Amino acid sequence: MKSISSLIPVFLLVTVSWPGAADEIKTVEIGGAVVVYDYQPAREDVVTLTLNGLVTETNDSLRGLRNTDRRRLSKLGELIYQCKLLLYKPDIKDPGINANTPILISRNYSLFTGVDLTTAVGERVGIRVQALQPVDEDSLFSSALGGKDVLKEAWESLGEGSALNLKQLTVNVLKETDVIEAAESIDIIIRFPIFQMDKSVRQWRYNFKLKDFKQAVRHIDDNCTPRRFVELIDQQS
Repeated sequence: MKSISSLIPVFLLVTVSWPGAADEIKTVEIGGAVVVYDYQPAREDVVTLTLNGLVTETNDSLRGLRNTDRRRLSKLGELIYQCKLLLYKPDIKDPGINANTPILISRNYSLFTGVDLTTAVGERVGIRVQALQPVDEDSLFSSALGGKDVLKEAWESLGEGSALNLKQLTVNVLKETDVIEAAESIDIIIRFPIFQMDKSVRQWRYNFKLKDFKQAVRHIDDNCTPRRFVELIDQQS
């Protein structure tokens, strides 16, 4: 992501060994963020490699009166970036597996709230993202400070026509926009239901520092590749 180059360089060497029989889960710490490797050899002819990068919200999110719902305050939230590789492999001994073999790759961002709460059918959940961009030192005392160029916003709604569990929510706007590309921190505001006349509306706010998280995302993108996946499969064959 764009802002990585402006940070102090971090050189991270990761060696992951994969013993033959068992599923393997490895973790790599990158500052305040964590990358979790989950490699599962062939089970029912499917091989998967899942990399999750996550960072826990700051305590700033819990201050003041913005989050008065006890369910929300019971656990800190986590921002998660996931890349998953999946290969349907009918014959694990097939020597034809290589970097050009069709492999399904999916990438997404999600917010883990930890609150096991299901909305009613038709009660849409709104997600608003506010990303604070780094401020140039030359503009610290200018009229631009705190202006619209400093704060980027995006929003989406989920759950239309179906019930939605709030424990973990996919945040599509983070994948579909560059809202966090150069941001130093991000607020994610969850509002549910979006609009309701006969019941109260809840709003939860989460704040995440992005420096370490974006390094974790870059690490995942560098390692969640078909070539790396094939290397792991070949070690098992």
